[in-house]
Amino acid sequence: MPVCGRQGTGRLRRSAASAGIAAQGASMARLINHLVGVMLLLPAMAQAEIVQRQVITAIKAAPGRGDVLTVDDDTGCGGRQLRMDAASVGLSEEQYGVMKTELANMIRDRNPVLVRILACPVPDQAGAIPVVRMLRGCDAHCADGKARLYLNHNLSRGEAMESARYALVLPLPPGKIPGTWQVEIYHVREGEPKRLTGQVNAPDYLRGKLVGNYRMYYPHGQLEMQVEQQEGRGVQTRYRPDGQLALRATLFNGVQESAAGQSHDRVQADGLVETFDTDGKLRTRTTRVKGQPDESLLFYPDGAVESRSQYVNGIITGPSTGYFPDGKVQRTTHYVDGQPAGESVEYYPDGKVASKRTHSGRNILRSEQRFSQAGILIVHKQWNAGGREEGALRSWYADGKPKQLIEYVDGERQGWTRHWRADGSVESECRYVADVPQGECTGDSAKLSYTEDGIGFDMPEE
Repeated sequence: MPVCGRQGTGRLRRSAASAGIAAQGASMARLINHLVGVMLLLPAMAQAEIVQRQVITAIKAAPGRGDVLTVDDDTGCGGRQLRMDAASVGLSEEQYGVMKTELANMIRDRNPVLVRILACPVPDQAGAIPVVRMLRGCDAHCADGKARLYLNHNLSRGEAMESARYALVLPLPPGKIPGTWQVEIYHVREGEPKRLTGQVNAPDYLRGKLVGNYRMYYPHGQLEMQVEQQEGRGVQTRYRPDGQLALRATLFNGVQESAAGQSHDRVQADGLVETFDTDGKLRTRTTRVKGQPDESLLFYPDGAVESRSQYVNGIITGPSTGYFPDGKVQRTTHYVDGQPAGESVEYYPDGKVASKRTHSGRNILRSEQRFSQAGILIVHKQWNAGGREEGALRSWYADGKPKQLIEYVDGERQGWTRHWRADGSVESECRYVADVPQGECTGDSAKLSYTEDGIGFDMPEE
C-alpha cells in the first residue's frame, strides 16, 4: 500500500485607413513587447513542485506540530531534512497518524519513496526546512533519484509534475560566472532536447535572474533565441524554426538581468528592435525609450520606408506618415493617445490629394472629402459630434456634374434627397421629414443604398 497525501492540481464611424494604421501601430507595439519581453524581466514567485526519490532514515516530532524527516540524500533545496504535517499533505489528523505508522515500516526497510515539496524556503531564513506536499510509493519517476523542479509552458513558475512541459534538475551546479548557477531546462517528454541553457544569480531558479548569455530552443532542437548581455548592454536575436532571422534587439542604458522564465514582462531599457519577414528582409525598426516604443518604421521588401510613426508611453501619438515605394508621401495622419485627431490626408502617386478626413474627440469622424485624380471633388460628407450624419452629403461625377444629394439632421434624412444622371438630368428626388418620405418616392432617392460612411460612390480608376 503506497504512502500518500493529496493529489496535485491540476456606433461611431471612422475611416478605414485611419483605423487600420492605428490598429497596425498598436499590434506592432504589442508584437515588439512580446518578442523582446524575454530579455529583461522581474522574478515570479509561484507555487513550485520539486519531485525526488528519497530514502527516509528517520522521523521525529517537530516543535509546535508536525514532524521532521531525515533523508538519505541532499534534497533539491539542499540539506537532508524535510518537514510535514497533516495539513501539508492534505490529510485529517487520523489519516495522518495511519500514514506515519506505515511510513515507519518503510523507514525500517529502507524502501524509497517519491517526495514532492512545494518550494524551497527563502534563502537565509533561520530554521527553514522544505515542506512536503506528498509522499507516495516509488514509480517510474524514481528511476535516477535526481530532484526535479517541474515548470510551466513559459518557464516562469512551478507546475504539477503530471501537467508540466519542462523540468530542471536540482540542485543547480555552479555557473561559469562567479556567483551564478548553471541552468539547463529540458522537455519532460523523453527524447526531446533542452529548452533553455544559461546561468542564474541564485541557487533557486524561480528566485534568480538570468545573467550573462543564455539560449532557448524549439522542441526539435533548433535555436529559437539567444541573448548576450553584459554591463548594461545586450543583444537579443530570435529565429524562426527554419533558422531564418525573425528579430534582433540591441538594448542599452538600463538593461537588467532577466528573471528566470518570465516571457511577457516589459523591457525597461533603451534600444533598437528590428523584425524581419519570412524571407529575412527587414520589416520593422522600432526605437525604444525606457522599454516603450518611441519611433517605429515599416519597410517595403526593397528596404524603402513604408511608414513612420511616433509613440508616447507606448501609444501611437503625433504624426504618422505613409509612403509609396518611390518615397513619395501616400498619407499623413496625426494621432492623440492612439486615435486619429485633426486632419488626415491621402495622396495619389502623382502627389495630388485623394482624400481629406477630419476627426475630433475620441476618433469621431467629422468630415470627409474625396477627389478624383484630376483634382475634382467627388464626395463631401459631414458628421456631428455624436458621429451621426449632419448637413448636406454630396457626391459628383468625375467631370464635376452632381450625382447625389442627401440632406441630414442628426443622422436622419431631413430635407431633399436627389440623384442625377451622368448627363445632368434629375433621375429622382424625394423630400424626407425625420427619415420618413413625404409622398411617393421612386428611383434611387427611395433607396437606402449608401455605404457605412454615408453616400455611396464609385472611385475613378487610377
